[in-house]
Amino acid sequence: MSAPRLNWRQAATVLVLVAATAAAAWFLRDPAPGGPALPRLLLVLPDAPEDDPAPQAVWQNAAEELGLPLEPIRASALMRQRDGGRGDALILPDTLHRRLGDALVQTLRERVRAGDRLMLVHDAGLQDVDGRYSDERSRLSDLAGVDYALYRELGTGMLREAEVQVPPQRIGLLGLPPGKLVRGAGDLPYSRHRPDPGPDGELLPVLAGYRYGRMRYASFVTRGAYDGAVLMRAPDGSLVAGERRVGAGQVLFVNLPLTRLKLATDGMLLSGFLQHFARDLAGLPQLSPMPDGIGAVVMNWHIDDRKALPALERAAELGAFERGLGPFSIHLTVGPDVDQPGDGRGMDLAGNPQAQDWVRRLAAQGHEIGSHGGWIHNWFGTHVGTIEREAAAAMIDRNSLLLSQVSGRPVREYSAPVGNHPAWVTGWLRQREIRSYYFTGDTGMAPTRSFQDGLRPRPDIWSYPVLSFGIHASFEEARASGAPEQVVADWLDEVSDFCADQGTLRLVYFHPFGLVMYPQAFREWLAHSRALTEAGRLRWTTMDQYSRFANRRLHTVWSVRAEGSQWLLQARHPESLEGMTWLLPVARFPQPPVLLSGSAQIERQGAAWRVRAGRGIALQLRLAPEAVVPALPADPGPDATAPAPTPTLTPSSAPSPASAASTPT
Repeated sequence: MSAPRLNWRQAATVLVLVAATAAAAWFLRDPAPGGPALPRLLLVLPDAPEDDPAPQAVWQNAAEELGLPLEPIRASALMRQRDGGRGDALILPDTLHRRLGDALVQTLRERVRAGDRLMLVHDAGLQDVDGRYSDERSRLSDLAGVDYALYRELGTGMLREAEVQVPPQRIGLLGLPPGKLVRGAGDLPYSRHRPDPGPDGELLPVLAGYRYGRMRYASFVTRGAYDGAVLMRAPDGSLVAGERRVGAGQVLFVNLPLTRLKLATDGMLLSGFLQHFARDLAGLPQLSPMPDGIGAVVMNWHIDDRKALPALERAAELGAFERGLGPFSIHLTVGPDVDQPGDGRGMDLAGNPQAQDWVRRLAAQGHEIGSHGGWIHNWFGTHVGTIEREAAAAMIDRNSLLLSQVSGRPVREYSAPVGNHPAWVTGWLRQREIRSYYFTGDTGMAPTRSFQDGLRPRPDIWSYPVLSFGIHASFEEARASGAPEQVVADWLDEVSDFCADQGTLRLVYFHPFGLVMYPQAFREWLAHSRALTEAGRLRWTTMDQYSRFANRRLHTVWSVRAEGSQWLLQARHPESLEGMTWLLPVARFPQPPVLLSGSAQIERQGAAWRVRAGRGIALQLRLAPEAVVPALPADPGPDATAPAPTPTLTPSSAPSPASAASTPT
């Protein structure tokens, strides 16, 4: 009898699972007899292969981007294990686990009470294996800490869409960037500079989105007092996210469909909760997404037509192109038209000496010259999704070719006019060796591999989500809404502070004529960012520069394994580890790591040891873990700026020393 054939989705699922399991096994290995337990980050999957591999890929992609050692495990394998309670971090994702057997529910209860951590997401366990709802409440309500999925009481009304409020002291904990929250009737971005007074809950910041305004997310109505730390809530008081102690373990309950949101290009929340769970609750090592672990900002200029040229001159007068600033990502639409073929309102780079001079000047200063769509800015942005793909691709080609001819460099970045970026464009860009594109989906995130139309992204092409100013993204929109200059100045400064403090990257975009509407805010931002860069806490980068690093980083292979009463961190790269950086929680590793071989700088930064690799293809460190990692307090407390790093440490026992009003686009 021949073996049954798998369809393409089943085959893809098996390949994803095999590859991910092999990779994860390299990350964290079982302890030697008598050695310290090695907590694992486990994605709990159903036993039956998934028809669609995308939901699992969502989590594995996110963990890879964050540098976290995620290991998939089937439910039956988890139940067979006898080592629960050693501090493992279990993720029970939404979408994949709507149906859950009673045996797995009991296993999760036992493991958490014995000391494991659980991230319980939205509809996981909503039904039993036969697809039936529990009459009273979800069977996992005792772990979540509130009653939810109240089918008998509310029927289908147990799930509804509502705004999401975030207590100000939780914003930094979840990695929510400036501008992602609004407060007050005017929907201005929430700012730490303006802590609006008011009764508790009345003026809590609310999640917002570019073009969407105040976001409404699907969450379950909850009942009962919550005995943990509230991270998010709905206006009616229902718990949207919270963390609490259960026995010797902890549960992070996220009452949001994180998987489905990421598949719909809204991945910021999944990324933020995953990092918080693995880093703060489980205390796991992390390979920083950033070179040297230092945060960065991409300033992305969109130059649509000839009327932007005088504004570029004004921006230069404001100091935008002074020595020591940049490089920036500067994208241009260069055809002779704007709204319709033949209207003559475009830049006309081929026949405009002033525009040609600007392109050559900016390229000579080291800025990245990218293509802003296809030749006719507004017409292309409106019609790219309806005209023949070959015609649209020819317009992008034409735009890119002229830019390359004038700048003398290949085009390596792309941004879509009017933000209109059909999924096919991503594959087309990759075929032309372009690995970076501006994106209006996944708003507020660091660079990511975006899922579009439910399609799994290619592994090496990165989208750069725009960081919005509340419900706006361009400065001309902010001006039209009446935003005061000081509010804009505060937001810009907070963006740079956020990237520096969190060790992450965000993209802010401008049209030149919108930027000069706020000249003082722009000057202050440049000065503030310069101070951060001179202090070694922030960098300017381009989309292409970061994508090249991010793709090189994906080839880093590293592991943490037990050796006696200590652990060894080992890392290799086929070319060079230079710039790769590990963040090791001080709560788990109270003593500084000891460099055994290779080249690295080791320093304390905030709540982590930062290990920055130097040149060489291999690195080995000895880590001394705490016997028991302290549990996170029920109330993590208000946000705090990370303290300045301590001087570089050179472990004396190491055999080698540490080295040192326009349409928004």
